[in-house]
Amino acid sequence: MKKIIFIAKEFFYLIKRYKAAFLIPILIVLLLLTFLVYYIGPAVITSFIYAGF
Repeated sequence: MKKIIFIAKEFFYLIKRYKAAFLIPILIVLLLLTFLVYYIGPAVITSFIYAGF
């Protein structure tokens, strides 16, 4: 867990330092997708992959 917190701190530091605010919406979308995959379960995602979607 400490590694994840460290990576998040470094990521936000880099965004702040290099004025890369365009990465924040991308990060939010990725976090939402990760939460949905965890909440729904991987079985639904694998069925889409096998169906060729």
